[in-house]
Amino acid sequence: MILMKRLFFVLILTLGLLAFSEKVVVTINPYYLLVSQILGDDSNVVLLVPPNANPHLFSLKPTDARTLEEADLIVANGMGLEPYLKRYSEKTVYVSDFIPEILLEGENPHVWLDPFFLKYHIVPGLYRVLSERFPEKRQEIEQNTKNLIEELNEVIMESFRIFSPHRGKIVVMSHPSFLYLFEEFGLKLLSLSSGHEHAASFSTIREILEKKNQIVALFREPQQPGEMLSSLEKELKMNSFVLDPLGTGGERTISELLKKNLKTIEEALR
Repeated sequence: MILMKRLFFVLILTLGLLAFSEKVVVTINPYYLLVSQILGDDSNVVLLVPPNANPHLFSLKPTDARTLEEADLIVANGMGLEPYLKRYSEKTVYVSDFIPEILLEGENPHVWLDPFFLKYHIVPGLYRVLSERFPEKRQEIEQNTKNLIEELNEVIMESFRIFSPHRGKIVVMSHPSFLYLFEEFGLKLLSLSSGHEHAASFSTIREILEKKNQIVALFREPQQPGEMLSSLEKELKMNSFVLDPLGTGGERTISELLKKNLKTIEEALR
C-alpha cells in the first residue's frame, strides 16, 4: 500500500514536470518579464529578440526559426511588430488584441509602456491565456498576477506624482515609443519620426522649434539612432535623457523597467 502511494506520488510529480516543461516563446523582453513573473520560476520561457536589438528591424536566423518551431505557445505584441510570425499564427497570442481598438494610436505598437494598458488589459489577458494553458498552476498564476497588479498600482501612483505638475507640456523623442505613457498622463509627445523607417519631416522640425518654449525634456532610446536629436540638443540648448522601452539593464520585472524610466523622466523634468 505504501509502495503504491509512493508510485502514485512520483507519477503525479512527473506529469507535473512534463506540463511545466512546455516552451513559451516571447518575442520581446517586456513580455518575457511579464510571462515569467506570472508563470513563476519553474516556467520554461524563452526570449526571441534581445533587449538591446531593435525589434522593428529584427529578422529570423535559422536558430530563431527553430526556437519558434519548438514553441508550444508564442506570446507576441502584434500591430505589425512581428511580421515573421505569420506561419506560426495558430500557436501565437498577440497581446495588443487584449486592448480595445479605440484606445490604440494608429499603428503605434508600444502598448506595454502604458501602466493602465498593463493593469486593465494586458495582464488580465495573459492571466486568462496562461491559466487556461497551465490549469495545474492556476493557483500560483492567480497569486503572481495579484502581486503584479499591486506593483502596477504603485507605478501608476508614482506616474501621477511625477507627471501631474507638467500636464500640457511637450516632450520630444526620436521615436514614438513612449506615446501612450506621456499621453495617458497629460503630456504631448512630439516624435522626430512616425516609425522606424521614417526620417524627421520638415514640418515636425518646424513645429518643435516653434514650440520650444513649451518643451520640457528631450529623450532618446538605446535601440534607436540619435543623430537628429543631437542636433536638436544644440538648437534647444537642452540635454537629452535615455528612456529604455525594452529593458537593457537586466530588470527582473516589468515594474522595475517602468520605474527605471519614471526615475529618468523625473530627473529630466526637474
